Amino acid sequence: MFSEIKNWVRVNVRNLTLTLFMIPALAILIIFQLIPTIWTIWISFTDMALIGKKFLNYSFIGLRNYIEAFSDSYFWLSMRVTLYYCLASLVIRFMLGLAAALYITSKKFKGKRIMAAVFLLPYIIPGAIHSYVWLSMLETDYGTVNRILVALNLPPQSWMYERLTESIIAINCWAGYALAMLVLVSALTSIPKEYYEISDIYGASKWFKFRKITLPLIKYPLILTLILIFKEDIDDFTYAYMFTGDTPYPDYRTEIIALYAYHKAFSDFELGFGCAIGFIIAIIVFIITLIQLKMGGI
Repeated sequence: MFSEIKNWVRVNVRNLTLTLFMIPALAILIIFQLIPTIWTIWISFTDMALIGKKFLNYSFIGLRNYIEAFSDSYFWLSMRVTLYYCLASLVIRFMLGLAAALYITSKKFKGKRIMAAVFLLPYIIPGAIHSYVWLSMLETDYGTVNRILVALNLPPQSWMYERLTESIIAINCWAGYALAMLVLVSALTSIPKEYYEISDIYGASKWFKFRKITLPLIKYPLILTLILIFKEDIDDFTYAYMFTGDTPYPDYRTEIIALYAYHKAFSDFELGFGCAIGFIIAIIVFIITLIQLKMGGI
């Protein structure tokens, strides 16, 4: 019996080694991802409150939180704000990332390594630092942006109030376009050079090569980039919170869905309701991801 086990271990030593290396990652995934997700879904079906008796003596209420969410006008208002925020950020981040990727992979430009590091700087700096930096730059009276506008004989803008939604979108795009750049640089560098060399022989234009060679060959990385950007933006929280704080901004112009869930859970102390909003966000991301994969033929 012992000899059989020893022989089995000797034959499968490679698979056992790989399994042992996977155990820490699986443990982290289960503890910090799977268990909190299951617990959040369960709380969404209860009337748990963050303070008071309902924190411990909560009750199962079924779909009441979801019914109340879909009946709440502020929920639909936050969905509308989130849709505008996500679509604007998706387009700008994708276009900036694609432009940066084409620049880095181009043969004509010099100093690409230095510029690649510069492009990555906003992405690796923590989001809270972004907010504090831009808060000072967008300040109405003494901010850097308005000083530049005044120097150019242009009227200063109220970036912190009237233009707050656009300001948050701009900060998010500036800080996050490097994600698209990294994915697309990897995709562009994997395209065989022979395709471009053959097209040069036949005198193909740059636009023709980009449309007929580059885009078809990076189709799936493009779809992945769109999915990743949308997933980041729909549950984005940092910038909207740093600019508005614990209370919704007047007329809810910056109340994206993740911030709405936070205010419900931690400002109104309706933890079950906030978890229900979080689960709705997860369902939306899942459905849109399936649609994007279906449209991409994956």
